[in-house]
Amino acid sequence: MRPTVYPKLIVLLYLVFSASVTHGQTSIVAARGPNEVVIGADSKRKISEFEPTGRLVGVTSTLACKIQKANGFYFGCSGPCGELDVTSIIVRASRGPASIQRKVEVLVPLVEDALNNFLQNKSPNALRLYVNKPTALQLLFVGIQDRVPLILGVDFHYRKSDSNVLVQAGEIRTCGATSDACTHLVIGRTDAISNFSKQKGSMDYLARVKPVVGVERLIQMEIDDEPDDVGPPIDILRITKRGAQWVRRKRQCTEVTTTRH
Repeated sequence: MRPTVYPKLIVLLYLVFSASVTHGQTSIVAARGPNEVVIGADSKRKISEFEPTGRLVGVTSTLACKIQKANGFYFGCSGPCGELDVTSIIVRASRGPASIQRKVEVLVPLVEDALNNFLQNKSPNALRLYVNKPTALQLLFVGIQDRVPLILGVDFHYRKSDSNVLVQAGEIRTCGATSDACTHLVIGRTDAISNFSKQKGSMDYLARVKPVVGVERLIQMEIDDEPDDVGPPIDILRITKRGAQWVRRKRQCTEVTTTRH
């Protein structure tokens, strides 16, 4: 079974005023084993400066922690996550008692509404740059539910009509049942991972190594393949029924308090 790879995200924000735009290039990978689930992410965040005409003035990059905590699970985002403050939407929606699946079902339409409100404030020139991009934003969720390692993912797709551009959430993909052959979900940059998954023996390798090793290897492939958009260091978080623990983190990633699931 190949890792589930969502379509590559390409989002170009064209503003009618001079501003800094954070691009959504990233590589976030989740993998699950019999008793654990692991999520890893690269650290590079690109910030582009545009003139009012839309001409690119310059590009800078910074380090960012792309693995975030909500109530009962962790998540990663690829796309205009900061502009929408996706983290706040997800954290608020995760409050209270409910399963991870139910919380994700509740928060997905909230993110969809935020994306559509975001688009309504864009100029016609900006919208024209959006319509040819199939994916607006991607989310990846991981946690332990009823002692079962769980991964969920969802894409938000652009839908064009004669009068406007809307965003619609796709189906929530779930990797969780013990009999489910799905073991990996990937969002963001995926070309190198897709090519690797087609090679003979690649799936045997991922099945043989520990999830932490597989996650690191897949993200490193994207760093090597797309160094302009995906960059080190790699942050990795491991979750078991005993709680969450950083395998590797930079200072921008918040420490976790271990709690039993």
